[in-house]
Amino acid sequence: MSLHEEFHEAYLFNDGLFPANRTPAAYTTDWLSMVGHHRMQYIIRVGALTTGATVDFAVTQATDASGTSAKAIGVAKAITQLTQAGGDGNDTIIVNVDVEDMDQANGFTHLRGTLTIGAAAAYTDVIPLRGPGEDRPVSTTPLTEAVS
Repeated sequence: MSLHEEFHEAYLFNDGLFPANRTPAAYTTDWLSMVGHHRMQYIIRVGALTTGATVDFAVTQATDASGTSAKAIGVAKAITQLTQAGGDGNDTIIVNVDVEDMDQANGFTHLRGTLTIGAAAAYTDVIPLRGPGEDRPVSTTPLTEAVS
């Protein structure tokens, strides 16, 4: 990223999981292509956890946007479980994935994050960022506004 390049010109903000009070279930981001990008960063934010709540997040890879041949990444990309009993909550966690972590030799090009809420509700969101892109500036379509 050059000195005069804006962050949002190098890193593509993608629709992830918008802030919500989520009930126990698994919630997934879209499958996002890593073609033309060097890394993905998932930003997971967790608000207050209700009694008994747990939060897990893991990244999987696939060969296309439909999730074909989905599997775990060889270098595990998952967070340590957050728990209300453990005093977690109001946390921000980052999960980084480099394209070198993916099974590129077998055609794996897409990533997806899975947020799993267990036992009780939790207020969470997930923001996926891809970049830096080989073709810059990247699209700012997912952004409502960019102030520089």
